Amino acid sequence: MNFKHDVTLSNVELYPLSARGGVSPNMALGQMPVRPALLVKLVDSDGCFGWGEIWANFPPRANIHKAHVVEDVVVKQLLGLKFAAPKEMTEHLRAKLSTYFLHIGQAQVFEHILAGLDTAAWDLCLRSALTNFGAFMDVEPEAQCYASSLNPDDLVKRLEDHSAMGQCEFKLKIGFGSAEDRAFVARAVDQKPGSARLMIDSNQSWDLPQAIAMLNRLEEFDLLFAEESIRADAPLSNWEHLAKMTTIPLAGGENLYGIEQFVSMANAGVKVLQPDVAKWGGVTGALELAKVMPHDAVLWPHFMGSEVGQQAGLAISAAIGRSSKCEMDVNENALRTQLCSTGEHVVDGTVKLSSSPGLVVPPKPENLAAFAA
Repeated sequence: MNFKHDVTLSNVELYPLSARGGVSPNMALGQMPVRPALLVKLVDSDGCFGWGEIWANFPPRANIHKAHVVEDVVVKQLLGLKFAAPKEMTEHLRAKLSTYFLHIGQAQVFEHILAGLDTAAWDLCLRSALTNFGAFMDVEPEAQCYASSLNPDDLVKRLEDHSAMGQCEFKLKIGFGSAEDRAFVARAVDQKPGSARLMIDSNQSWDLPQAIAMLNRLEEFDLLFAEESIRADAPLSNWEHLAKMTTIPLAGGENLYGIEQFVSMANAGVKVLQPDVAKWGGVTGALELAKVMPHDAVLWPHFMGSEVGQQAGLAISAAIGRSSKCEMDVNENALRTQLCSTGEHVVDGTVKLSSSPGLVVPPKPENLAAFAA
């Protein structure tokens, strides 16, 4: 997707951020004592700019490490670069740096960087063209979303609050033990509004036999999907077998890299594909994936980060349409609710996209300073 004119990059700015005092999702992977994020700002020769987010949820200082990598390695390949579409920038960086990142054992970190840069390039190109994402893509400027990562301690309040916003799907984090997990799901089923659906995410914490046993125990609860029930890099034959052994639809994608991996997983029986806009592909990758998915799969963007990436994830769902819903963490995180101050107001289960030129509402300078890591 090309824009009307080229942009030429003149500057790259990195913003490692960290928010304390929020609430961590209760994950089998561990807790998030702080909420880190890494934002990137691309500036062109006309002074126009674009914002993106590079995945850095954990460990706590992943944002610092990746900022250094971008500054030390990537920036020199960007300055002076001219392109008419974000994909051209990504292809240039792959050609120049793929071998380097393979050599240093950080090929997936490279994907995180490319994803954030792609989002920033979309924001820059749209803003430079004086248009917004909805108008450029000719789609309704709103996205459906679901409530994610409800914790046991405030389960009832979150169910009530987000039901009032019109959200009808709620994702629970499990993976802490068979009895504990089942009790949490059963309690959520008992407390949820009548028409609501639940999903579960065990964050790759089970092996294949455990996943089969646990999903079989949960089938009675009519779950919408089970996310990352086994490792994302498990053999496709394991995913195929798991899909045949449970009636619960399988989901995954936040730890997949490349369209081929996504399509292979879909063909193995994964029905809900969940690319993360800050982790692989950015906006371009998700839109390209949406075009080639098997007809019986859906794309629901994964996201847990700052307000910048959240807006980009919502834009992907808006472009796909009514079959897509974007993840939104329910837990307190100032980087998601205060950084840009869009508020991301959920009404009838949907969020309006920005009507101003660009992809995202930019972070406020005072907030960048307040949350600087």
